[in-house]
Amino acid sequence: MKKEKVRNNLSGKERLFEILNVLKNHDVISGIDPKKLRAILEDLGPTYIKVGQILSNRPDMLPSEYIEELSKLRSNVNPMSYQEILDILKEEYDQKLFTIFLSIDRTPLGSASIAQVHKAILKDGSEVVIKVQRQNIKETMIADIKVLKKAIGILHVQKLFKNIISFDEVLDELLSTTLEEMNFLTEASHIEEFTTINKELKYIKVPKVYKNLTTEKVLVMEYIDGSNISEIDSLESLGYDLDEIGIKLAENYIYQAIDVGYFHADPHPNNIIITDGKIGYIDFGMMGRLNHRNKEILKRCIIAIFNNDIKEVERNLLILGETKGDINHNRLCRDLELILDKNKTMGIKDINITKFANELMNLLSSNGITLPKDITMLVRGIVVLEGTLEVVSPNISLLQVFENRVKNISLKTILNKENLTKEFGHSISALGSLNRLPQDLHAFFKSTTRGETKFNIEVTDSYKFLDRFEKMIHRIVVCILDVAFIIGAALMVSNGLTTSDQRFLFYLYVAVGFIFTVWLFIKMYFDKLNRKK
Repeated sequence: MKKEKVRNNLSGKERLFEILNVLKNHDVISGIDPKKLRAILEDLGPTYIKVGQILSNRPDMLPSEYIEELSKLRSNVNPMSYQEILDILKEEYDQKLFTIFLSIDRTPLGSASIAQVHKAILKDGSEVVIKVQRQNIKETMIADIKVLKKAIGILHVQKLFKNIISFDEVLDELLSTTLEEMNFLTEASHIEEFTTINKELKYIKVPKVYKNLTTEKVLVMEYIDGSNISEIDSLESLGYDLDEIGIKLAENYIYQAIDVGYFHADPHPNNIIITDGKIGYIDFGMMGRLNHRNKEILKRCIIAIFNNDIKEVERNLLILGETKGDINHNRLCRDLELILDKNKTMGIKDINITKFANELMNLLSSNGITLPKDITMLVRGIVVLEGTLEVVSPNISLLQVFENRVKNISLKTILNKENLTKEFGHSISALGSLNRLPQDLHAFFKSTTRGETKFNIEVTDSYKFLDRFEKMIHRIVVCILDVAFIIGAALMVSNGLTTSDQRFLFYLYVAVGFIFTVWLFIKMYFDKLNRKK
């Protein structure tokens, strides 16, 4: 603890020399590998341990070997003294501490780099948990990041990593993520929203948050007594069915991610307890959110993976991600096929989801595709959850539960009222085998460069291809106009045809719509005859 206090009181210059000495002691000039990076972060202290932990959740930023090594980081931080805890609480509650709490346990339940947790009892007798943020941790984090940037520049560490990682981007994003995690009002909102999405699930337990007692630096929530999900002997002695726990945990996570789009980003065993026959989440510092668009695309991508539909997987990944430069579609499909074929010969239960996820992320990186942050958080969350399942119930495979869920996805689930509105254009375009055109056009335009557009068409007769493409665009325009006239006529009927002008317009709409429809069917018929020749 003394060492940490001294470190917090160092000037920027002194801290810079301290960081430079740590880097020098680890001989970073000769190169950096995963184990060396983990050792450096451990020696730099709590701030950097936290940086490493967050980095371990970003497979889009680091190769799999770095992710695996940084996942071993644990915040072995000396606890704050009881008096420090009291001082922080008195400051937050304006000296009214013991008008709120009847007692506060002296021994912490846990101590990490950002906060420390104590059990307490409110005046009304309710058992609660108090999460107390360390003094000046936010200021320390900001100062340390600035100093680390200087140290990296002085030693030209970026050159050692070449294209593996951009330190400036990583440090800026990590600082932003950590500062958000340090605001306990945000975490309180996470708890309330997580409670709402799981309120119909009787087997999920979420602690009540005392928002009137929660501040930016102190979080007060219900104390949940139970057994940690990794305490197998304890759970078995209490009569729990471990496979049932595993299945429900997997199903709930799929529900969070695929159905709701709001998920726990760190389902580590230390964050999950079993109490009164329920699965309880107890830490909400890291949560992920998928918008409706990304959620639906991800759902399609998962279905395509199980169906081994390489083109559909590629299409959805290109829509989902950001691309750097031109995409070699042949190479991308070939790489995807190698990964899927390798796992196709295995049973679902035998697939190593961690290895599969790492291979997929490396494939995307090598092909210049970057997925959104929340998608990568979900990938990491799935990997962490698979590790949790291996502890509590090795017989349960998250992929197997995924596959069963995919098989049971009904038309109503995929095309609900909201989706039908958005997919109406796709349904109409099926007349000309165009159901995939919106995705194809999106991927096509994303793959072109800005300024002078380049075409890299890999067909034997590019002129014929362009001619067919032009005809296809013309038919789309006619199809859209046809639908517009038909809908317009229908709306006029529903509103009543009370004047001669309205009746004239109605018959005109019907006539034009009829002509367009006949023209489309004639074109489809001749296209079919031409294909047979």
